[in-house]
Amino acid sequence: MKCLFILVWMLLIVSSGSVFGQEKDSSYLTKSVATAGLSDSISHALSGDTLHLAADTLHLAADTISKATNIAFSGDTISRLGKPSLDSIPSLPDSLRRPVVVGLTDPLDTLSNRLFAYQVLDRNSYARLQVGIDTAMNRFDINNPVMRHYHAGAYLGNTGLSYYPIGFEARKRPSDFLFIDHVADYLHDPDATIYYQTQSPYTLIDYSSAGPKAQNESIFKLVHSQNVNQNWNVGFYYDVFSSEGQYVNQNASDNGFSLFSAYRSSQYSMYTNFNWNNVRMRENGGLENIDGDDGFMSADNDPTGYTVRSSDGKTVLLNRSFYLMHSYSPVKLSLGRRNMTGDSIDVSRFTLVQTFKYEWNKREFSDVATWALQGRDPYFGWDAPGRADTHDSLYFRRIFNHFEFMIKEQSRRKFTAGFSIGLLTEFDRYNMNMVPETVAHPIEPHVPENTGWGGDLPAISGEEPAIYYRQTRKHMNTAITGRFFNHTGRYLNWDFNGRLYFSGYKLGDLNINGTVQIHYDTSKGRNSLLLGGSIENAHPSYFLSNYASNWLAWNNHFNTSQEMRLRGEFIMPHRKLKLGAYVSQLNNYVYINKDAVPEQSSDALVTGTAYIEKDILWWKFGFQFRLYGQYSSHEKTIPLPAFAGFQSTYFETWLVKNVLTMQLGWNVSYHTGYYAYAYMPATGMFYLQEDQKIGNYPFFDFFLNFQIRRARIFVRTDGLNTIFRNVLGKENFMVYRYPTNDFRMKFGISWAFYD
Repeated sequence: MKCLFILVWMLLIVSSGSVFGQEKDSSYLTKSVATAGLSDSISHALSGDTLHLAADTLHLAADTISKATNIAFSGDTISRLGKPSLDSIPSLPDSLRRPVVVGLTDPLDTLSNRLFAYQVLDRNSYARLQVGIDTAMNRFDINNPVMRHYHAGAYLGNTGLSYYPIGFEARKRPSDFLFIDHVADYLHDPDATIYYQTQSPYTLIDYSSAGPKAQNESIFKLVHSQNVNQNWNVGFYYDVFSSEGQYVNQNASDNGFSLFSAYRSSQYSMYTNFNWNNVRMRENGGLENIDGDDGFMSADNDPTGYTVRSSDGKTVLLNRSFYLMHSYSPVKLSLGRRNMTGDSIDVSRFTLVQTFKYEWNKREFSDVATWALQGRDPYFGWDAPGRADTHDSLYFRRIFNHFEFMIKEQSRRKFTAGFSIGLLTEFDRYNMNMVPETVAHPIEPHVPENTGWGGDLPAISGEEPAIYYRQTRKHMNTAITGRFFNHTGRYLNWDFNGRLYFSGYKLGDLNINGTVQIHYDTSKGRNSLLLGGSIENAHPSYFLSNYASNWLAWNNHFNTSQEMRLRGEFIMPHRKLKLGAYVSQLNNYVYINKDAVPEQSSDALVTGTAYIEKDILWWKFGFQFRLYGQYSSHEKTIPLPAFAGFQSTYFETWLVKNVLTMQLGWNVSYHTGYYAYAYMPATGMFYLQEDQKIGNYPFFDFFLNFQIRRARIFVRTDGLNTIFRNVLGKENFMVYRYPTNDFRMKFGISWAFYD
């Protein structure tokens, strides 16, 4: 691995100087800006969801983007963005937007004048959404994707294993291949790929390590991008999450590779990427005994000394995807305005857009039934006389195509609006297989009474050859889409969009989102108020209704679910303050019950979240507060902690002026007690339990960060709270039966090359 790493790095450095023979000065980017067209200034919107992925992939964070920023709203998003540089920031292709300049607390990005990174989200009028190239130290030491993306998150103890957000507002509706949802932040998402435009080749190398070799956790990331010419950029991502774990039979090996490319000209734009993701996990089912005489709470064993519920469980998740989004403006209309370089702008209001995606997913779960002859199930204790070895697999394939005709705003007018209409198709294929083993006993999956299977499962023994049970379904879903928006107003913006399916499995599904943004100026800067809401009527995911395996099976006939959400957010950038609230009402809500199978609630469920985010700078000290309060009307269906918070305190100073910076501090996270979810390895999903409340226990660590120009180094404790068990107790759980790792030291380095 080390030799491969050194070889790749050397090849990148050699190729960056000569392969494409690109210019080293800034003139070609300036030419690109003039060719593409610019507004008077630029505002880009950054989605909260995609920010999390960007933060993981490139160590980007909204908290560490730029001191001088633009705040802009697009659709249901809010962004904090670096102030554009005149010679390097290209234009938005979709509309002209007025800038709102405000101030944040974080250091300026040292690469912002020569490197532009952005995302393209089709739900936001195909705008280029700027993300920062983070070279600051704030939260740099937190490189676990779960803890970095969610201020309150729960995972199985090892980086790379399954997780879920504790905050309800961060939880997404189950996807059509829901078995991959709880590892999604480790994967390369085609919709959230970060593209670049560079003056010189850009390379970022990240590496971190923790623990001894036998229990080592390491994270490696490599990013490279460079422009072939003024319009065309290419690059790739590669990352690895490897964790051996401290507890028996629990490790993870996740890796992802992506190729991406972007091309932009005055009338045609193209963004494409290919993604290859593999996730391999050893599943131990959690601790066998928590409260007994020799259980985790009583015994003081080495982590390897505790008994786990499975010794041979294995999960393999494979994900492949291809993405292509391109747009063409057949007519150029001169708006009579001038961009920041002084050149006139030709922008078409009429644009044709196509988005094509191909996605292929596979999940395999296997377990050797050494426990079967003992007549019990290792996870629930069900009677399981003679259940054979397990090797279940599921497949999901989707071909997605969306054509859209868009008419954009006219920015010269005092009141203007844009709209679009489109046609969307999804070609889906679902497949479930159960493979027989050599154990000559009948297979009898556990079928709870409420699942509807009854006695319908085929009574086929494990002696039969080939696949003894296979189910394949094909669906074609078709929808009409529409949007009505204004992103050019100085004081008022809005975005309403909808999608209605009129054929296929999703017939009748409706999704409507709307956001209104109000801005007003004060003597200290601009404040913004966002009001948003959504209504969604949708069939539950196909796999929530139909599933068969050696472990679990169900065949449900669920009603359509309804979800209504309201949100409000108030931002005062000059005070480094954000206040917000979410309210959701859920009807016919589908959840995973205490038997680890889907069930639909007949109650109207209500959840609420209120939060405050505040940064304070005093002399050389910094304080960050992220505080959340939550409410659930039905705790037995949606258990939530009443309070969750994250606080970071640090001291930052120069050790060598303008060369070496040091940051010393601590991070603390905490949430109140609640019935945290249990985990079912056979499906990779979290389910309800009422045996143990988890929470009322702090997690805290110290960190020491250094920055030497473009290189950053951190040393930190990990699991420091476990040293103080005599005071705090052994309550270091995030998920039922899954304790966090014991104390260890962690270090890492991030180095950006730009020449």
